[in-house]
Amino acid sequence: MTRSDPAAAESALLCDALEVAPERVSFLRREPLGPGSVAAFAVSGEPVEGDYFVDTSGLDVAVETGMALPGVARIWMHPADPHLPALAPTAYGGAAGVLLSRIGHEATDAPAMVAYRPGRRAVLTVPTREGVVWLKVVRPSRVEPIVESHALLAASGIPVPAILAWSPEGLIALASAEGAPATEVAWHPEALLDVAEEVQSRLAQVPLRRTARTGLEDRLPWYTAKLEAVAARPGAVRLVSEQTAAALDVGQGEPRSIHGDLHLGQLFLTGEGSEVSLAGIIDVDTAGRGFAADDSAAFLSHAIASAILTENGGDAPRAWALADGALVRWGDRPGVRGRAAVHLLGHALAAAEGGELLRSDRLLGRAHDLVSESKNT
Repeated sequence: MTRSDPAAAESALLCDALEVAPERVSFLRREPLGPGSVAAFAVSGEPVEGDYFVDTSGLDVAVETGMALPGVARIWMHPADPHLPALAPTAYGGAAGVLLSRIGHEATDAPAMVAYRPGRRAVLTVPTREGVVWLKVVRPSRVEPIVESHALLAASGIPVPAILAWSPEGLIALASAEGAPATEVAWHPEALLDVAEEVQSRLAQVPLRRTARTGLEDRLPWYTAKLEAVAARPGAVRLVSEQTAAALDVGQGEPRSIHGDLHLGQLFLTGEGSEVSLAGIIDVDTAGRGFAADDSAAFLSHAIASAILTENGGDAPRAWALADGALVRWGDRPGVRGRAAVHLLGHALAAAEGGELLRSDRLLGRAHDLVSESKNT
């Protein structure tokens, strides 16, 4: 299998802007953002060595933090993300310490980056004398809605981590979640699926007002175009995309409150085996009004993607039992297969752009299986 350059246009822009040779630029990953994307690159050699981002989203920012190419792109160097103005002062300045000191938490070390989605959010941890505090950096416009949703979820009995403090610049400090991460628990597949179903039922009772951040209908054409350019079988991508679009076009029922990005990594548990129970839910930034199929589909697709990853080592039989069990439980519900297929196309794109064409093709095949066998189209 051969692989085309997944970010040739952005790489050329970056080389031109920094006046460096192409061999000094290595593509890392891409994130969808707005109608475009943010492509990440590592640039070697002084005086410009570092991680750079080429942003073709076209989204407005309050202040440019790098080079702006009007109507084309903007380029910045980590951590000067123009969409997340709190990132640089939080990760490398004193903003986190100041915020925490105001609520009686004394930091004992510098913040450590846990996750970063350029233009969207970053997650960091800070050790304090009172315990580990989690820091979430988001766009300033999203802070108050997130805080409001957290408060409403907590008041409704949903076990979300407590918000300790927040600032309008886009920084939220949270306590650690109760329980142990599901990724570190010896759960039985059916018991974990019971927990996931419980989460969906409990969330449905919360009167959230804002719209959940899923955007699957918008993501499908974006994933399709990008994946066709780098996949081993572009014709198969087009076929699966068309089948997925048809599977998405089914009755979804009335909107209800959902997580918006429900998967194994969002759950914290107590107990083990068949006795696991829900202790906490994290990353509820995406929560809001959506369709019941959204959370079932997100969980199913993530389980399939995780099972494919475990085949090269790890607990593959249990992972596949979880994925197969999720399909049995939710696969015949309206919209689940189509929405899960969109997620799998996203996983396939990330794998292909990372050079893992065989894994990408397996993910594409699983998406095809879902929508070609769908009873809801």
